[in-house]
Amino acid sequence: MNVTSNRSLGTYSLYGVLIVCSILFLFPLYLAIINSLEDWYSIPVLVPDSFKLSNYSYATKLIDFWRYAGNSVILSGIAVVISSFTSGLVGYAFARIQAPGRGLLFMCVLSTMMLPAIVTQIPTYILLHKIGLINTFLPFLLWAIGGNAFFIFLYRQFFMGIPLELEESARIDGCSIFRTYWNIFLPISIPVVATVMILNFQGSWNDVTGPFMYLKQDQYPLATALSMIGYKANGSTQIIQQVSIAAGLMLIVPVLITFFLGQRYIVEGIVTTGIKG
Repeated sequence: MNVTSNRSLGTYSLYGVLIVCSILFLFPLYLAIINSLEDWYSIPVLVPDSFKLSNYSYATKLIDFWRYAGNSVILSGIAVVISSFTSGLVGYAFARIQAPGRGLLFMCVLSTMMLPAIVTQIPTYILLHKIGLINTFLPFLLWAIGGNAFFIFLYRQFFMGIPLELEESARIDGCSIFRTYWNIFLPISIPVVATVMILNFQGSWNDVTGPFMYLKQDQYPLATALSMIGYKANGSTQIIQQVSIAAGLMLIVPVLITFFLGQRYIVEGIVTTGIKG
């Protein structure tokens, strides 16, 4: 009886901690929602005293909201489709192709994760400026083709856990290396593919600094536009915080949707990368 009571007490305590943590994490979102519905130029409140859904309409009208959203879709599409594919190819090569120096090359790829991005920002900008790629989407295309070190690691770990007999059977049937990857390995790695695509989308959709450095204003994605332009009324220098908050909430909707739809794949994809055999 005491054992049962102790287990019940532990369960209730665990749920209590989870509830408290959930409240702490959701409280900023609650503040954003209620203040996005307040009158313009009102002070922040803890309890809503108005309900102006028109702020969300103004968020799409006072700036070229949908154009910036379209730019976000383009940049995110480049990252999701191309980077996910090329990272998988490189991960497959490191996992299954026996080549001299493979381990050393893989360590070099992983070492790039330890280099802060800010260290390479200025040299990268100078290089892209000299070859005339500033104010175009080409830098983002090149980065997508190059893949991502973390995603390459995820793919490699997953592919190393696939039995060798499966690959040998494909070769006996006449499959090339690429066809083995495309027809055999890729279909059975859906959890990792979905994980990489979701993380790619969230990282690209929320990127502010990169587009600000390499694109002109009418090419900004939504995250950069909301950070750099803001909402002003009738040419006033005073920012309309309520409309800005409403736009920010609209910005995070696609991220929330992709996360809730794909969280099962994220958990499964991260877990299975550590399983071999």
